[in-house]
Amino acid sequence: MALYESPELAVQRAQWQIARAQVITAGQRPNPRISLFSEHHSMGFNGFLPWTFGFSLAVPIETAGKRGDRIQQARDLASAARFEVGESAWQVRARVRQQFLDLFRAIERVKILKAEVAVRHQIVVQVSQRVMAGESATLALNRVQFNLQRTQLALASAEVHVATARVALAQALGLPMQAIAGTHFDFARLETLPTLQNLHTIAMEKTALLHRLDIRRGLAHYAAAEAALKLQIANQYPNIHLGPGYEWEEGDSRWGLGLMSMVLPLLNQNQGPIAVAKARVREVATHFFALQVRVIGQVSRAVVNYRGALQTLQSAQVLFVNQSHYDRMLDQQFAVGAIGSISMLEGCSASLVAAQRRLVALYHAQQALGVLENALQRPLTGLSSMTSMRQKFLSASTQVCS
Repeated sequence: MALYESPELAVQRAQWQIARAQVITAGQRPNPRISLFSEHHSMGFNGFLPWTFGFSLAVPIETAGKRGDRIQQARDLASAARFEVGESAWQVRARVRQQFLDLFRAIERVKILKAEVAVRHQIVVQVSQRVMAGESATLALNRVQFNLQRTQLALASAEVHVATARVALAQALGLPMQAIAGTHFDFARLETLPTLQNLHTIAMEKTALLHRLDIRRGLAHYAAAEAALKLQIANQYPNIHLGPGYEWEEGDSRWGLGLMSMVLPLLNQNQGPIAVAKARVREVATHFFALQVRVIGQVSRAVVNYRGALQTLQSAQVLFVNQSHYDRMLDQQFAVGAIGSISMLEGCSASLVAAQRRLVALYHAQQALGVLENALQRPLTGLSSMTSMRQKFLSASTQVCS
């Protein structure tokens, strides 16, 4: 949807159409030129009018393959513009993905905070009853009330974040907020992350160098610069102009045929434009080599960061699963009267805190995955994923504070 509604992408498409039209312009052959003239004599003679009328026709002929070089340059520039459209499309995709991820984090955080508010409210009720019975001090009640108020404040802030995240997602999609106000989004796929076990950094660097659109755009600009250099070299050879003409003078008609005319390359042989074109080729090549180095660095950093984010997520998931098991053990102890209700509720609250940490780790892992996909400019699909850990998390999360 964003690819159709994005105004930025529409601008890039329009610029591509202009570049395509330039190919037509480059392929046009120069039109012949006709000139009309008249001459007035100082005086007539033998009864004829003192005027001479005529015309001449100039037919230009391009030499040394200039037209082909000009067409090739325009085609290469049109290819570069097409790759710019692809780059803009990928940037739109990246923005939508990030805003979708922000909305996911905001919604999930609200769910966890609501559950935590409910648990902390029960703790406040239990401690209040103990204070009234003289079994606990007022200081303990103040502490749990403060924790409840802090969680309520975090929940209010998270709910505002959900609204702003929806607005940002609608903007990324190029739609008004009302278009997605009541839309239910499926975030299940965000729980699955590729592990990159079968992909090495060198292979991903090669993939980026072969498929990134800015790399291909750089190659197109280099080809256009080379075509411009060939055109300037061809401009050393002058074009030819054929110029037949006709003159009419009353009582006499004369044809004239100019076999050809050309600019004589005596004072210069187009050295200046050729030197500029050569420098332009070197400049484009330098930019391209710098782009290659930058792409390799981006991929290497993105791979390291993503693998580190996966390790952090695995640790957070293990911590959450272990805390959930401990919480169920507390439930069992409470059922047999081994512990009180406050201890059981505090264990549930600790599980919710672990769930928040796991959510943050998942968010950062998805962000790192997005950075890696942007470095490659292609989605990472079909790779092995963290399914076993995900199943442990889902089975544990269904039993938190139940």
